[in-house]
Formats: sequence, structure tokens, C-alpha cells
Amino acid sequence: MNPSSIIVLLTDFGSSSWYIGVMKGVILSIAPQARIVDLCHNVSSQDVREGSFILGNSYRYFPVGSVFVCVIDPGVGGERKNLIIETDKHYFVGPDNGIFTPVFEDNRSLHVHQVTSDEYTLAGKGSTFLGRDLFAPVAAHISLGVDPSSIGPGLSTITTMPRSEPVIKDGLEIRGRIAYIDSFGNIITDISREALDSVFADSTGARLKVVIGGRTVEGIKEYYGQEVSGRLMAVINSWGYLELAVNMGSAWEYLGLREKRSVSIVVTRRGNGNP
Repeated sequence: MNPSSIIVLLTDFGSSSWYIGVMKGVILSIAPQARIVDLCHNVSSQDVREGSFILGNSYRYFPVGSVFVCVIDPGVGGERKNLIIETDKHYFVGPDNGIFTPVFEDNRSLHVHQVTSDEYTLAGKGSTFLGRDLFAPVAAHISLGVDPSSIGPGLSTITTMPRSEPVIKDGLEIRGRIAYIDSFGNIITDISREALDSVFADSTGARLKVVIGGRTVEGIKEYYGQEVSGRLMAVINSWGYLELAVNMGSAWEYLGLREKRSVSIVVTRRGNGNP
């Protein structure tokens, strides 16, 4: 596969951080022709699982040869490896901390290399900003056609983490968790359309109910406009996941939730007792 000039950035730096601009400066100093895409810089701080969710649902939409730089790295400067992953269609550069789990699981044919050569990094700059000193320059060199095998030795496996999967209880209910909260305050869960169909194949969305944060939502709508403004609702979003939303509002603010990790979402048929 020939790399393209497209380099995609995914970080938890925050959209106003100057770190992002510095990484872009490093990339452009090495590869002036690079076209840099900001996928997301507002991943919750140090939340590798959230970053992995975003990456897993996004990378397929990019052109063949795109190079992804992923810097959600709470273990920066530690003993974990730094990786280059090459699939049939894309390259990925980042820490070996589980963020590339969906890439590893979704692609049968891939090559993994550990970054060891100082020739393609800003060596000697320190160990607390590898986005600037290692991942950005490596991605830039790959976009210029440098073979990953020149940057470090091959690896047979990477660190993965269990995917967030909903729990099916007695074939009567599904319990899931929050995967992501978008900028509109929509609450995206880890409950997929496929999971709902596997349990409630004989029930339409209108015959289901969703419980979250002590609130019950009756029925699953097809789109936001099917609910009146300001009311909590459930939909299957464009990514294929169950989502809690408020038409013309924020579901996260509506529910007054504070910590997404402790929140569970329960889906049952209407008429069943509350879980």
C-alpha cells in the first residue's frame, strides 16, 4: 500500500491546546505536502477506551493510505511500546496501550512494528511529549513513503483491551454503558442495533423502554424530530448505537449526570417491571 499525504490526528489534548499546533508544525516541517485532518482532540482526558471507540467507528471513512496519529497516552514515557500498524488500507501510529484494539480485531491482514530508530524521531527532546517528538515525525516520514520496517522491528501482537459489550440478562433485558458523549450532549451507548435485534427481534422500537439515571424513556424513535423539544428520547443513531438525546437540548445536562463510567443503561420490553 502506498501512503497518502493525509495525516489524521486523534488526541485528548483539548481543541484549544497549543500542543496540537506544535505537532502539526513538526509534521509540516518533515512533509510540507501533508494534509492534516483533526479527527478529535476532545477525548476525555486519559480515556483510552473512549479514544478507541472513536477510532474504531471512524477510520474506515478515510481514503486508502491515510496515516492516523493517536495520542491518548496516560503511560507516556513508561515502558510500553510505541507502534506503527499497517493494514491493507491505512497506517496507525501511537502507543501500545489498547487504543488500537478495534484496528487489530477488525483487520485480518496487518503488520506491526515497534518504533526504535531515532533517525525518524526528534530524539533527545524528553519523554513527556511523544506526540511531538515521536508520533508526529514518524507519521510524517511514513506519509513520505518510509517503510515501517526501517523504523523498527516487527511485532506479532499488540496490547488489546476487552471491548465494551452490553450484558444480556435472561434474554429479557440488555444492560450497557456510556461509550461517548458528543458536543451536543447526546449520550451514545455501547448497545448496538444488532444487540437489540438479537434480544428483541419480535418487538419494534416502540415496544421497548430504556432506563438511565433513574429516568425511563418509553419507545425508541427513528429520528430526533419525532419527539417534542426538550424531552428525553432514545434513538438508534447513524453509527448503529442506542443513543439518549433531547430534541433541541442536551441529554447529559437534562439527566444531571456527573460521571459516565458509573452510569448503566437498561433496555427491556415495555410492560416489564423496572430493573
